[in-house]
Amino acid sequence: MKKKILFTLITCALIYPSTFSLAAEKKPSAKDPNNIAPTHKDVKYGAHQKELVNFWQVESKEPLGLLLDIHGGGWMGGKKAETQRPHQLKNGYHVASISYPLVNEGAQQPEMLNAALRAVQFLRSKAVEWNIDPKRIVVSGGSAGGCSSLLVALHDDVANPESDDPVERFSSRVSGALVAGAQTTMNPFVIKEKIGEKTFDNPMPYKPFGSETIEEHMKNWDKHKDLVLKCSPLTHLTKDDPPLHLYYNVMREYPTTSGGNGIHSPIFGELMLEACQKIGVECHLKYWEKDEGRPAVTISRQEFVDKLLLK
Repeated sequence: MKKKILFTLITCALIYPSTFSLAAEKKPSAKDPNNIAPTHKDVKYGAHQKELVNFWQVESKEPLGLLLDIHGGGWMGGKKAETQRPHQLKNGYHVASISYPLVNEGAQQPEMLNAALRAVQFLRSKAVEWNIDPKRIVVSGGSAGGCSSLLVALHDDVANPESDDPVERFSSRVSGALVAGAQTTMNPFVIKEKIGEKTFDNPMPYKPFGSETIEEHMKNWDKHKDLVLKCSPLTHLTKDDPPLHLYYNVMREYPTTSGGNGIHSPIFGELMLEACQKIGVECHLKYWEKDEGRPAVTISRQEFVDKLLLK
């Protein structure tokens, strides 16, 4: 079983390594002399030892927007970006990447959700020092990182003006979310009905919530329900939420034939698109280019993020 889970996590990492580059390309190697190290490396944004941020600052007289990347890996594995290619820093905005507590290291939800929200607050607290425009922050990520990004984008503001912790006084709201292969619900009953039970070959729908098997998870639904829904982006969607762009590069199939396909199914995106259209929230859904006959998206990923981050 452990080998199966490891294979599934590796598959997730290969399909959605990062959305930083806005293209399906390999992560930059730290050994490549052309790659650029962070301006600020491994800066603590929270109390947990894994709550670290890398920040690449683009020179500018005026404050610039920020693209924040949250890595994937089923909330169980994965790591933040350590270098960027030169062209990734020529888009006119800063970039950042975070690490966060992982299930394989003893964490459970909502630690990952809380870490992502905290990271936004921390980066906003650095606005003056790091020349960030606090009104232009977009969250981005693939797979579980995409789910976390959607959670941040749709979650109520967690700012507490009365907090003794100065970081907590800052807003956690963002300008939008650019995601790939993102899960929009963690409700196992919805996943089973809409996508198929083979999705549960991937442990992401249950292990981050303290369950060892999907059978145990669903049998004890009353115990897990509140936490699962708290960590489901669709739960938080309201009409005042920012624009979303969702991309999927696996075939749309029902029922799904594998855990890797199911956990990244574009049906997740369809559920979000339908919900957004009902209440008037801007949402764009892009299917895999090889999945012929699907509706075409009206705005590219690059155009979407440029619209939100560039003046």
